[in-house]
Amino acid sequence: MRERPPSPEVTTVDHVLPVSLEDMYKGAHKKMKIRRKIIDNMTGKRKLEEKIAEMDIKQGHKEGTKFTFKGWGDQDEEGGTQDLRFIVSQKDHPVFKRENDDLRTTVELDLKEALTGWKRTITTIDGRQISVSAGTPTQPGHEIRYPELGMPKQKKPTERGDMIVQVKVRFPLSLTTAQKEKLKEIL
Repeated sequence: MRERPPSPEVTTVDHVLPVSLEDMYKGAHKKMKIRRKIIDNMTGKRKLEEKIAEMDIKQGHKEGTKFTFKGWGDQDEEGGTQDLRFIVSQKDHPVFKRENDDLRTTVELDLKEALTGWKRTITTIDGRQISVSAGTPTQPGHEIRYPELGMPKQKKPTERGDMIVQVKVRFPLSLTTAQKEKLKEIL
């Protein structure tokens, strides 16, 4: 009985696919130009071939989502081809940080606002404006949760995570003696 030679192991080449938080929210169609080395059947020599890989980013897709294209990589002398895999990498967002299906943002207050009350307008990921405020003293780190204003859930895109607004209080770096005395009187 003759043994079959082992079939060559298919290698997978990973590529990063940078995707914005907005594209993960709305969904998007991405195209990536691929250059791969193949063996020319006529000459037996290597040549470059270009292809376009197309991927649909669905609402709620998360960082680490993978798109695999079997046989789209370089071709070796034996005729085997590599697989290409694109791995979604979420681009940094200037306002929001994603935590699973929730979105977190920060509101900065000075000490006076934290003690006497404050009001801010925040733009949600879908562009709506909401008013955030407190009329009483607000502790540093205080969180306000807005249900259903976060990211769509990948398995159920009609449902959404929450938007969490966290309060950061900026304390003064220094106080004069007179300011310290006034604060002691008030507090």
